[in-house]
Amino acid sequence: MTRTRRFLGGLAVGYANQALVTIVGLWLTAFLLGRLGQEDYGLWLVGTRILGYLALLDLGVVALLPRETAFATGRAGGESAAHDLPEIVGRTTRLVLWQMPLIALVAAIIWLALPEEWAALRHPLALVMGVFVLGFPLRVFQAVLTGLQELAFLGTVYTVTWIAGTGITVVLAFAGFGLYALAIGWSVGQVLSGLIWWRRAVSHHPEVIPSRLPRFSDGQLRDRLSRSMWISVSQIAQVLLQGTDLLIIAKIIGPQAVVPYFCTAKVLTVLGHQPQMLAEAAQPALSELRAGPDRERLADVSLALSRAILILSGAAACVVFAVNEGFVGWWVGSEQYGGAVLTAVLLGGMLLRHWNVTAVYSLFAFGRDRRISLTTLFEGIVTVTITIVLVYRWGLLGAAVGSVAGVILVALPANLTAQARELEISTLRLVGDLWPWFWRFAIVSGLAILVSDVWTPSSIPTLVLTTLVAAGTYGALMLPLALRDPLGMYVRPRLEKLLNRILRRPDTNETDG
Repeated sequence: MTRTRRFLGGLAVGYANQALVTIVGLWLTAFLLGRLGQEDYGLWLVGTRILGYLALLDLGVVALLPRETAFATGRAGGESAAHDLPEIVGRTTRLVLWQMPLIALVAAIIWLALPEEWAALRHPLALVMGVFVLGFPLRVFQAVLTGLQELAFLGTVYTVTWIAGTGITVVLAFAGFGLYALAIGWSVGQVLSGLIWWRRAVSHHPEVIPSRLPRFSDGQLRDRLSRSMWISVSQIAQVLLQGTDLLIIAKIIGPQAVVPYFCTAKVLTVLGHQPQMLAEAAQPALSELRAGPDRERLADVSLALSRAILILSGAAACVVFAVNEGFVGWWVGSEQYGGAVLTAVLLGGMLLRHWNVTAVYSLFAFGRDRRISLTTLFEGIVTVTITIVLVYRWGLLGAAVGSVAGVILVALPANLTAQARELEISTLRLVGDLWPWFWRFAIVSGLAILVSDVWTPSSIPTLVLTTLVAAGTYGALMLPLALRDPLGMYVRPRLEKLLNRILRRPDTNETDG
């Protein structure tokens, strides 16, 4: 199977997962708010962010493994010829086992340091932390499968385990278990996932599983930790950027304030995750391409990925502009809507971060871990600092403005400059390449804002109709841009195959990239 087909297969499963998770998750949020109450549900949202801090303690060791796996297969020309891969996996596993005592210790310290006002979270979080620590080594198998581009399988596993965990959560919530229902449901999903990853790796890729855990020489250990360190720095920065806003709101305003912020951003988060999934699915292929004989194609692939991500991101923004107020009111009640200004600032931050993501993944494929990590860490520090100050002054809006400030002041200037240098083009050309997308987006988003000022959809039929009109208008304007190279070289053959299937014509284009 070619890189493009593996990528598209994984992406299709990923989007199907998102559709399922979104539909069920919307009902689940409203259900849990009713069963647990706003304060306890806010505490659970905070607790999930705390787990993000625990995940940082792998020091980038597991996060580096998908790329190392892709590099090994790219160098060897295939998985079966990658004779160094078992050693890579074995050394990673040894490092992960060394890390477990540290992770257990930090988890205990975090648990003991929970504020008294979060007492209801204490025991459910202890269960979640225990499962996280014990299942930590199983993430090695997920990382290997990701590097081997088993994306469709991983997506299917996510769907199955999420359904199992969600079902248990609902049953236990009905039975009155409170926060324990969420903790037990989450734990079941994690345990099932880990066992399935292990079974798949052992049964379908036995040649990459080491028969023993190889030891490190001093030089090998220093080299591995130095490369992992920059991934770890980047992970720390990502938690500062993506998880700390809720903690700041909970501490300064209170857990109840987390819920309207979360609900206002919910549709944005769901739709905004689609472009992020595109970049994540493309990363192993980019890394394999960099290590293989077709390295010169990286520039075209990077530019195509940038255009695709921004087209999807703009679609999400236009839809949210049009429906967010009505959707939140229908979903959980108008009292949970943070306002049009908060929505607009959150959407601006989403668009800017997706633009930044296109540069980051290109730089990652070129091996610029240190540059990415330092930039993202500095961005995270700036974002958190500004967010704390502005939440005191402006409340929920301050958290959204802080996020926008960090990406404008730090991330985009640094990463776009580095991306242009790696692609051997000017920064002006890199930015100017977005103009055809920008003017199209400005037209549709402007119309969506004008319409939302005078009309708010408040029922399922009107929400669906508004979504279709906004997405259809945007899609009609963006289609010519999607068909234009470099993105067009990937879109046109797939579009032709789709039309052939609809019209029942024989395929004339069987090429793949």
